[in-house]
Amino acid sequence: MKKQIIFLLACILFTTISFSQDLNALKAEIQKTYDATIALNYDKILDYTYPKLYKFIPRDKMKEALIATFNGTDEMKVKILAVDPNFNYGEIKTIDDQKICLVKHNLSMELTLKETLEDEDVEMMIDILKSTMETEDITFDKEKTTFKINKIATMIAISDELTNNQWRFLNKDKENKLMAMLLNKKVVKELGL
Repeated sequence: MKKQIIFLLACILFTTISFSQDLNALKAEIQKTYDATIALNYDKILDYTYPKLYKFIPRDKMKEALIATFNGTDEMKVKILAVDPNFNYGEIKTIDDQKICLVKHNLSMELTLKETLEDEDVEMMIDILKSTMETEDITFDKEKTTFKINKIATMIAISDELTNNQWRFLNKDKENKLMAMLLNKKVVKELGL
């Protein structure tokens, strides 16, 4: 009986330590990802992206898209604002051979248009942004033609053989189309995506 109790305590202790190490590693990696995003370090952002994505979109094309988005186009420019991300970690789940965790965080950005908008167009744009960005917290600065968007975003943290058991990340998309392509059906179902 004494051996069984010692074995049970050892298992509980190992599980607690293992979870704590996973969570600490996740916290460290997600902070690095956030810092790279704020600094617009495109190569680091791509390093922290779940690599299976590159089977569908080549890494160099992803980098071009990031540069175009943040450096601006003829029509608009997007800027991620430095805010306290206030990361909120879900349960770290082991599904098949993957560790997965949903992480919610504050996200604030500005979308600046190169041309001025009529008042009715501003309202239409705000409605479109509310729908696509899944937030009600959108304001417009008419002088700068800039929309400020604040929302709670969700990242999917994944650690598996493909990532060499390091935490890598995907941004959850609204319709979960990307998730359906990159994650197996069991993972999508268990995460409620």
